[in-house]
Amino acid sequence: MKRRSFLASTAALAIAPELARAEGYPDRPVHVVVPYAPGGSTDTGARLLGERLERILGQPFLVENKAGGGTIIGTEAVAKARPDGYTLLLATGALSSNAAFDMKLPYDTFRDLVPIVHFFDVPILVAASNGAPFKTMPELLAMARAQATPIPYASASGGSMQHLWAEYLKQQLDLHIEHVGYKGSSEVLRDVVAGQVPLMVDLLMPTATAVRAGKLRGLALAATRRSTLLPDVPVVSEVGLAGYEGTIPNGVMAPAGTPPSIVVSLNAAMNQVFADKDFAQRLAALGLTVTGGTPDAYGTLLRDETVKWRKVIREARIPPPL
Repeated sequence: MKRRSFLASTAALAIAPELARAEGYPDRPVHVVVPYAPGGSTDTGARLLGERLERILGQPFLVENKAGGGTIIGTEAVAKARPDGYTLLLATGALSSNAAFDMKLPYDTFRDLVPIVHFFDVPILVAASNGAPFKTMPELLAMARAQATPIPYASASGGSMQHLWAEYLKQQLDLHIEHVGYKGSSEVLRDVVAGQVPLMVDLLMPTATAVRAGKLRGLALAATRRSTLLPDVPVVSEVGLAGYEGTIPNGVMAPAGTPPSIVVSLNAAMNQVFADKDFAQRLAALGLTVTGGTPDAYGTLLRDETVKWRKVIREARIPPPL
């Protein structure tokens, strides 16, 4: 299907979701692979989406957790699945960052998978220990430019999207900051709250919980609008960093070769879910911002993200996370 006619079909179905059913689909349960262990916000978001899709499409959407390999194990399972619409992937930001590292993957990110929809964004939060010498983002930027000794900053993992975003900021603004990699957000929070590292760049959750409890100071949210979880923390455009948003895109993918009628059907049903205010609020409570849109837009975003992060990785000489 040509791009123009595909987008027109998607737009029409968004207006009339009752017409969005591909003939006979689905007639049995659909499996949604989440490449993380159960219990996190991504897993919870996938389950909430599955519940709503079952109401619309009349079949269960069952979440399967296939963790490991930096999301590669779960992604490979979907990339090699039968392209019939009954195996889907909850794709995280690692889909584009893994491609950007030019690692030898057991699948081709852009040939073996087809986009369905941009599901949600995970904002990145910059926070400081209460004893840090900078109290605001402008103060941090001024200090990071002026002093020769780099300011250490922590992230949950070397090669993570939050690490790449911080290095992008470093490169663009000529900041003297130095990454300290950890193995998970809990370790980062422990050391930054204790003042062992003055600064952290991590996901909105669980960092927001520590900020709300007064254990950390939120400096800036790398998003286009403030979060209801931290209404007093400014976004980057409010602290002189317009254009440096750092949200991590998550979406839904299917194996390449999935019939276009099924892609259109799923896209329309998912956008119908995203339009529900209650659903959006439930995800916002998890630190996730619902997005939506066409398959084409999500595919373009993934390619643009890959190009952007590949440049950052090469300039900073960041090794692959695996």
